Amino acid sequence: MRLLKIGRAQTCDIVLHSDRVSSLHAELVMLDNGDMQIEDKNSRNGTFIMNQPIQPGKPVNVRRGDAIRFADVELQWSQVPMSEDNSAYKAIYGVGSNFQNDIQISGATVSRYHATIKVGRDNKVYIVDHSKNGTTVDGKKIPSNTPFRIKKSSAVVCGGVPVNLRNQISWPADTLSTLLKIAASLIVVAGLGLGVKTLIGTHDKKYDDGELFARYNRSLVMMIGVYHYNVTVGDMTPEQMALFEIPTKVLLAGDKLLDVSSLSSKDLVNWINEITMNSGAYSGTGFFISEDGMAITNLHVVKPWLYTNAREVLQNLISKSLAQSIATIDVKRTYFRGNATSLSAYISQVKVDGELDYIALVPQGEIFDPDNMIKCRVLSAGDEKEKDVALVQTVSMRLPTSKCTYVNVKDSMDISEEALKVGNHLVTMGFPLGMDDTWEIIQKRDNEKGIQAVSNGGNITQAASEYTFGFNAISTHGASGSPIFNEQGMLIGVLNSGNPETQGYNYGVQAKYIQELLSNPHRK
Repeated sequence: MRLLKIGRAQTCDIVLHSDRVSSLHAELVMLDNGDMQIEDKNSRNGTFIMNQPIQPGKPVNVRRGDAIRFADVELQWSQVPMSEDNSAYKAIYGVGSNFQNDIQISGATVSRYHATIKVGRDNKVYIVDHSKNGTTVDGKKIPSNTPFRIKKSSAVVCGGVPVNLRNQISWPADTLSTLLKIAASLIVVAGLGLGVKTLIGTHDKKYDDGELFARYNRSLVMMIGVYHYNVTVGDMTPEQMALFEIPTKVLLAGDKLLDVSSLSSKDLVNWINEITMNSGAYSGTGFFISEDGMAITNLHVVKPWLYTNAREVLQNLISKSLAQSIATIDVKRTYFRGNATSLSAYISQVKVDGELDYIALVPQGEIFDPDNMIKCRVLSAGDEKEKDVALVQTVSMRLPTSKCTYVNVKDSMDISEEALKVGNHLVTMGFPLGMDDTWEIIQKRDNEKGIQAVSNGGNITQAASEYTFGFNAISTHGASGSPIFNEQGMLIGVLNSGNPETQGYNYGVQAKYIQELLSNPHRK
């Protein structure tokens, strides 16, 4: 990520020559994925996009070529560097004090977007400095905006603050080390012979509930999400929608519509201690399945809007509001050069859809805190509600701590019909009631041990249907996405639904849909 300061001051990256322009008028953030955001810094005469003023302090997404004006000076896009082609890199990490960075560090001399670390497809790692106070590698200051190669052993200091990158990024494997490990593995396999099958292939041993929890609890994570609803009305522009007092972005608080059109995803996340579950924030459970930070959870944890009637409720509310507006305010008809009859066609064109603003996790045993959440990205999530599983990954592409483990789904998952026979014993573990009503609730439960998962045993009570099977282990909301294991320690499903008021009637998605998801990921 890179920050460009725009204004009249000579210290700005883009200097504008006008007395109407403020010293620091605006800031343009260039994200690693090529997106750009512009933010007005409380300027005297405003920042305008397509001749529409933007709200100070609220980042707005823009695209190269957009008509942007700072007071009376138009932005010349030739002054803005082209976004770098990052196709030569297989991983990119932002470093700085801003929450959007993958590696967040604090300090008065640390820039918001201090540096970028890039892992090349040639397995070489580089750091690029963008800061005011510089970056040193092994005691030497590196040049700005120029890739500088680093090693796992390099001492990196950003703005005087040491950054331990050894466990912060996914370092390419050393070729010689990898070959030695492979050779050692072959020797072990040759030496053990059929004994290897006993260790990882037969799964005859049975475990009690406590042993299973001890074995798998460090793979568990609490999932935290924030989302909103986008509103469109046919071919209406946002400016036209505003004329009819129709918001472009909303939350649903109970049965009331909350207009958040002026807020970016960052703003919504910053409301983290004020948003209730009914208006966009929620929690669930997930579990790691690989050492590069991939985790399984429910589809309804990453796309909750697919499983509620909120879109229909919002669509009805907005359609009614639009109908009343069309019928009562003549000036709006004039604006569209139409009459009430032609404008009424828009009423049936109201569309509401969900969008995820933020998905993160907190591992079992870690302290719950907004600053302690591990940001994730959604790797694969379709729209088939019955196949209620999804795949996410930490943005660092690694397990967050050395204490974290993962469920080896290649060797420890049973998708056979025999595994789902009525009467078979099972264990599920996760974070029921992880977030109840507000984010503060869970913080009050924290202790020196961090968040603690709950394990419950039971039996399969209902034969498997096409997608799910029923069981009677106790559970409630917040446990969605919890793994379900049998007595042999094999993953047989993922908890996805139940009735909190009538315990003993819960359901899990069959493990075969995890296998299907991993074999045929959904296209983004």
